[in-house]
Amino acid sequence: MPIKLGTVYSSKHKKVKSGTPSVSNSELEKLNELEKSARKIIFEAESVAPWGFFKGKDKITICTNRIAITRQTWSSNEERPIAIENIVAASVYRHMRYASLSIDTFGIPKPEPITRMRIKDARLARRYMLALVECKKAGIDLTKIDLPELRERLKNLGAVRFTGDEGYHKI
Repeated sequence: MPIKLGTVYSSKHKKVKSGTPSVSNSELEKLNELEKSARKIIFEAESVAPWGFFKGKDKITICTNRIAITRQTWSSNEERPIAIENIVAASVYRHMRYASLSIDTFGIPKPEPITRMRIKDARLARRYMLALVECKKAGIDLTKIDLPELRERLKNLGAVRFTGDEGYHKI
């Protein structure tokens, strides 16, 4: 007979039920929608020029409910997820050939900027993040929108400059 390790708590006053608790269909539907939205990758970009032996590529992955920043070194990877609710703003600092993406947060420590990105990738990541922050503030459910349409709408919503009747400023 195998030995089972662990702690079991019981009470004389409460009856302990065996099995799993029943979950309503609406909660299962919500869980399924949340799972779908977590898998929906809107944008992914990484730094393009690792300078030095100890510094690897940095990568940003943007989903509908969070972003993930992955930092590589020659011996390890560090992945840091940040919920959209914790993002306040995003800024792009343009250098000669590359750009840095800085993310301002609320309630959690500010992450180090993602450096040596393509300028177009840094601007697009900022647009997506700003749009997702606005959608979260407005309480918009993005789970039912298909990915190509979602990307296009977020690009338009996150535009920094509006050029009048011609439409949004193109990157």
